[in-house]
Amino acid sequence: MRKIIVILFFAVAGFTSANAQIDLLKDTSDHIHDYCKVCHDHKHVIIKPPYSTTFKKELPFIVTSAVVFGAGFLSASDKTEPFTKEELENNPPKMSSINFIDRSSADNWSPQIANASDYVLFSTALLPALFLSEHHTSTDITKLAIMYIEVFTINYGLTEIAKNTVARKRPYVYNPEVPIGSRVGGDSKKSFFSGHTSQTAAACFYFAKVIDDYHPTLQKNIKRGIWAFAIAVPAVNGYLRVKAGKHFPTDVISGYIIGAATGLLVPQLHRTKRSKDLTEKLDVGFMPGINGGMQMSFRYTY
Repeated sequence: MRKIIVILFFAVAGFTSANAQIDLLKDTSDHIHDYCKVCHDHKHVIIKPPYSTTFKKELPFIVTSAVVFGAGFLSASDKTEPFTKEELENNPPKMSSINFIDRSSADNWSPQIANASDYVLFSTALLPALFLSEHHTSTDITKLAIMYIEVFTINYGLTEIAKNTVARKRPYVYNPEVPIGSRVGGDSKKSFFSGHTSQTAAACFYFAKVIDDYHPTLQKNIKRGIWAFAIAVPAVNGYLRVKAGKHFPTDVISGYIIGAATGLLVPQLHRTKRSKDLTEKLDVGFMPGINGGMQMSFRYTY
């Protein structure tokens, strides 16, 4: 485990005056603070990068991502037979077969709302590009891009495996007011779970998690705002998918949980072994000051 030793000296000289001395023993990449517009008092506490992507640590993620993505891709290529026009006319699915939580959403249908949910999905997928605009994350952009690819591939794989294994009918299949062309489409049996919601949640929660981990002294209001954004946007997109007639409420709830878990767990499992709190692993010592008085030293080990 790497250790960074930060030593802070400040002296108290005499009883009638006080002098502060700050001395920093560091390697060439670390400082105590630098300016940050989003951190408390605009002071960013410099830490070692919170994530590690060494090959030894990355290998299990590479294998897992490849296996899950491959399984999802293969399941998607194994086409589930859609309904035919004759099936829907002669033996239409009954709304009474839908559980009571989801039943009312079978009447929803709106291509315009479905398009709006597409825009939300595509916009949130680009959220990690904002890491380039923040100098604390931009220096690790390759590392963050690798983790985001893992988030995307794992989430995609899980989504496709579920969709093609469960083969749940979409709400609009039950709705006779929906054009027959949509009801017999290739995606008509891919309701569970919502890929739009899961991918939106994965991107949003990944974004919030990374910003939070890189800024241990993030201003409280900004921190609340980032996490509120991460929580709300996937919920809104899930709501749009239900109103569009594309998914049942239980589809989007499940997609939300899977996506959020993926977006949080991938970076969390990459965390470096360091103190979670700046008050931990702190050694305090005293020694005579250069100009008289006493000098106090702080030794903090990551």
